[in-house]
Amino acid sequence: MNVLIAEDDYRLVMIHSEYVLACSGFHLVGYVLNGQELFKRLDEEEHVDLLLLDLYFPDIERVELLQDIRRKYPKLDILIISASDDMAILQQAKRCGVFAFLQKPVDAALFKQTLEAYAAQQSFFNRPYATFSNEDGARVLGGSLSLKAASTLHPDLPSGIDAITLQRVYDLLHQSEEGLTIEKTCEELGVSRTTARRYLEHLVREDTSYTQLSYGEIGRPERRYRLKHP
Repeated sequence: MNVLIAEDDYRLVMIHSEYVLACSGFHLVGYVLNGQELFKRLDEEEHVDLLLLDLYFPDIERVELLQDIRRKYPKLDILIISASDDMAILQQAKRCGVFAFLQKPVDAALFKQTLEAYAAQQSFFNRPYATFSNEDGARVLGGSLSLKAASTLHPDLPSGIDAITLQRVYDLLHQSEEGLTIEKTCEELGVSRTTARRYLEHLVREDTSYTQLSYGEIGRPERRYRLKHP
């Protein structure tokens, strides 16, 4: 996912750039330091998925900035990073469909958690299904950062388990009525057998999924992973 940073403090640009680059699955396409540069860059850049937006630029009115961005680029996702604690600004952000609002200074852990939640939501929208449940609608539009963000499956992920990949495996399990085999996981996600097994077994250990043996016509029984439902 491609990220553009709009921030007038160069020091914070460098800090937030490091945070983005440390998150798997995200690519930093650049940064801008004022409002004029921002609109020029958005006009020129075809593939920006997420804008990290400060609300204070010396060359543009703060109140109009968010509305102008939303009107001109309706499909652009926005994450506000601002020092503002003005409730009216927060309400405006919600009405404009902002994904999240982080107050400065933002620590690396919260930044990472928010990007992982965004990735989890994008993974949900990219599913090959055109329908959703009441629970899905409540989770997406009810104010939570994600559906079931990978970081909440286990708050302290062990070494070798990446939160975004874990969310992809979880989503795939959620979609599969027949359960998943290691081979099917490799095919769908483009990962190795070792990686697929590691993530599937992690979900079993976390009591999020369980395994069954599937017996075919010939050959050895196949281990199939299924999601546990409450």
